[in-house]
Amino acid sequence: MSDNPTQLGHPDPTVLGHVGAHELLTSTRAVRKRLDLGRPVHPALIEACVADALQAPQGSNLMRTEFVVVRDPDRIERLGRIYREEFDGFYRESELGLFNRVDSDPRHAAQSRRTRDSAEHLAEVMSRVPVIVIPCLTPRLAEGDVLTAKHRLATVYPTVWNFMLAARLRGLGTCWTGMTLGREDEVAEIVGIDPTEVEQVCMIPVAHHTGTSFRPAWRPPAEEFIHWDTW
Repeated sequence: MSDNPTQLGHPDPTVLGHVGAHELLTSTRAVRKRLDLGRPVHPALIEACVADALQAPQGSNLMRTEFVVVRDPDRIERLGRIYREEFDGFYRESELGLFNRVDSDPRHAAQSRRTRDSAEHLAEVMSRVPVIVIPCLTPRLAEGDVLTAKHRLATVYPTVWNFMLAARLRGLGTCWTGMTLGREDEVAEIVGIDPTEVEQVCMIPVAHHTGTSFRPAWRPPAEEFIHWDTW
C-alpha cells in the first residue's frame, strides 16, 4: 500500500511528500489547470494544513486568521458563479489584469499568456472544485486605518501562505484568488459569514493535483529588485 496520504481513503496527514525546502519555496505554483475535480479531499488533510498554517508567526501572539472550508457542492457552485461573473466582467476589463497588459520582455509575455489561459480555465471550473477555502480576519479592518491594517495583515498573509505550502506537501493544489472580494456580502450570505464582523482575505480552490512535476517560474534577476542602503 502506498505511504502517500493522498492515495488513501482515510489519509494520515502526518505523511508528507518528499519535497525539499528550496524546491517547496521555488516551485509551489498557483494550480489551476491541474486541479483534480473528480477526487474528494479528505477533511483530515485540510485540518492538518490549517494546523501547519497557524504555526506562522503571529503578531503579538494573537490568532487573527480563521478559515471557512466549503465542501457543499451547491455552495461551491454559487461561489463559482460569482467568481466567473467577476472574471468575465471586472478582470477582463482591468488594466492590471492579464488581458490588457503589454509585457516588454518576451519571456514575461509568454509566461503571462500561459497564466491567462490557466486563469480562464479556473474561471470555468471554479464551480466544480471539491473544496473552497476562505481565509478570514476578525474583527474587520477599520476603514481608513491603514497602519493598523498593515500590522494585522502582516500576520494573516504568512498564515495563509503556510496553508498553501502545507497543502503542497500533502499532494494538494491551491491558488490564491481575490476575484470575489468586491462581492463580499454575497459570498458572506452563501457561507454564513457576518460581513459586519468578519473580513474575507481571499478565496482558495483546493484539490488534489494531477501530475507530479512542478518547477520554478521565470523571474527577472534579483538584482533588479534590490536597493542597497538607499532606494
